[in-house]
Amino acid sequence: MFTDSIAKSPQEMRILYIPSAGYETDSAREGFAVCLDELGKMGIRYDNILIYNLELLLSKGYKRTYSAHIGNPAMISRLLTMEELGAFDAVFVSGGDSAVLCREMVRTGFDEVLKRAINDGLVYVGISAGSMYAAGNLDNGLHMILNPIIPHWNGQKATEITDSSAEIYLSDGQALYVESDVIRLV
Repeated sequence: MFTDSIAKSPQEMRILYIPSAGYETDSAREGFAVCLDELGKMGIRYDNILIYNLELLLSKGYKRTYSAHIGNPAMISRLLTMEELGAFDAVFVSGGDSAVLCREMVRTGFDEVLKRAINDGLVYVGISAGSMYAAGNLDNGLHMILNPIIPHWNGQKATEITDSSAEIYLSDGQALYVESDVIRLV
């Protein structure tokens, strides 16, 4: 479980939750409720979860016009700084459409900030499309591993990873744990 890699109790953890891949279909929207419920069951307090929808952020490089008079826009309406990201223990990137997620990461510039934060120790948890974004599936993804991930696999469950670039088929309930150069199924 990801909570073992964070030196805090679940009640103290602060989570940045990115649902941006999950607004295109009702099944992805439904996944949003399931993920929040699962976080609550882990003991994470809902008031310690910031829902950060990239689709609401301005595009990287856009000059604010009618909102230019707002000196410090609310966190949920602008790109987070490295310092702000450092206040979170983990980022959860939800499922849905991986192409939408990747598009929004790049459009907003959050991809660059997120990569730096992960390199600085922010725990990344990818769910479905979020895991694909972290893996080798997308040209503009994080590439935390080279292997493409195929989530929701209903064939034979993977029991080991034998090739550093082969597709990894994950059944529901399976996960990968990646730390440095170590990748293992959990």
